[in-house]
Amino acid sequence: MTGPECPACGVIYLRAEVRAATRQAEARDREAREAAQREAEDQRAALREALEAHTVPTFVSPLVAAQPTPEAATEGITFHPDEGLSDGALEARLRLAVLPVALVGAWFAVQSPFFHFLMRTFLTMPVHELGHAVTAWFCGYTATPTFWVTHVSQERSTSMVILLSGLLGALVWQGWKRRRWAWMGVGVVLLAALGAGRFGLTPTQARALIYFGGDAGRMVLGTLLITTFFVPPGHYLHRHQLRWGFVVIGAAALMDSFETWWSARTNVDRIPFGRVEGAGLSDPSALVDVYGWNVSRAIHWNVNVGLACLAVLAALYLVSLWRVRDVLRG
Repeated sequence: MTGPECPACGVIYLRAEVRAATRQAEARDREAREAAQREAEDQRAALREALEAHTVPTFVSPLVAAQPTPEAATEGITFHPDEGLSDGALEARLRLAVLPVALVGAWFAVQSPFFHFLMRTFLTMPVHELGHAVTAWFCGYTATPTFWVTHVSQERSTSMVILLSGLLGALVWQGWKRRRWAWMGVGVVLLAALGAGRFGLTPTQARALIYFGGDAGRMVLGTLLITTFFVPPGHYLHRHQLRWGFVVIGAAALMDSFETWWSARTNVDRIPFGRVEGAGLSDPSALVDVYGWNVSRAIHWNVNVGLACLAVLAALYLVSLWRVRDVLRG
């Protein structure tokens, strides 16, 4: 025993006092840490409020304070904002001018044999072959477009239908999930087109439509490329200037096919009948000689597709101008 103890319970007084002192010291330390933590939090909160309120003090020398204010320095000076264009005004004027200039320029370019050759070789023929391929996909065939010919499978492919249905179904789902109703509408329409092409057409009808989809698809895809010019500012195509290339390719593709078939109404010799080296019959020859279309039917369908594309572009153009009408008025 190291000290006196309680006669009732046997507790040693010295040990009890040591334990009590230890507990008190621990309590004081804990209170000191909590107080320091609260003080640090208060300092951080005060600093954050000061930064948010921009309350950093500034010091101005007497010489700077004696200088006139910008308002006083510019008093009496008249500025003319019309001398420069804001981004909104520039975009509005571009939307006013680019589409007509692109279409008219492409129309006159296809009138020249030299420029028509360059356009068809480097710009519009890939779009033509892609038109064949897209038509084949929506009819249930696999197709691989190349620069001058599109290879189409002999039989319809179930895997192609499943793949395309999955992609379009994902588009519809994302449109519904993100409340993008335009996505949903496009997905539903394309799913209906896939169903009609796969189950509503016989193999012979589908093959004829694939041949027709060359020039007709070139006009439709060209129209879609042109519409990318009207994407809103901040869009990826707008920020990276891709829409300029797309509108040039689209206008060339649309006018390349449309000018040919529009002129064929009065001059049948404009229709490219014959054989293509390494590819067989040309598209119009295959439609007439193999699938029994008459010439007037081929002309009528292609011209109607072209007029429908121009009508869509005209509506888009007018809607776009209506939205920026106040900017155009100054």
